[in-house]
Amino acid sequence: MGATLELKIDERELKKLVERARQVLGRRPSFRPLLTAIGQEMVTSTQRRFETGIAPDGSRWVRSLAALREGRQTLIKTARLRDSNTYNVTSTDVEVGTNVEYAGVHQDGARTRPHTIAARRARALAIPGIGYRRKVNHPGSTIPARPFLGVSRQDETIIHNLTEDWMRKITARLNHA
Repeated sequence: MGATLELKIDERELKKLVERARQVLGRRPSFRPLLTAIGQEMVTSTQRRFETGIAPDGSRWVRSLAALREGRQTLIKTARLRDSNTYNVTSTDVEVGTNVEYAGVHQDGARTRPHTIAARRARALAIPGIGYRRKVNHPGSTIPARPFLGVSRQDETIIHNLTEDWMRKITARLNHA
């Protein structure tokens, strides 16, 4: 799953700014400082979602039974997923994400198929009140989606403000050049 944000800015104003920078500075302005700031903000926002348990769309995550049982927050047993979020900046884009292999399961949710669990060691499958089994049939399970990647309304506002600040700084540099 990917999230895309399209900024609504006056394209004519941006084109004029870039062209003016090219004339005054001899080059077009670098978007990297803006994209880096956006990437940093998005990683911070993503990490905050692990603390609040709230998806980018504002919905609450379903609490996991393990987290409830252990008195901790959902998706933060080791914090590996939360701490793996990073960003990558190119001259025209910023990507925010994680390389943790199970991230997609938590982002989008998943369903396991019914399957048989076989004991590898004797007495491994102890069922209270029934005793030990060599194998059991698992009915499958559902892992609810707990979206942590994405752009919230608050993120949109922050990105818009960062973009306006970047444009003001470029304009100020041009006015003093």
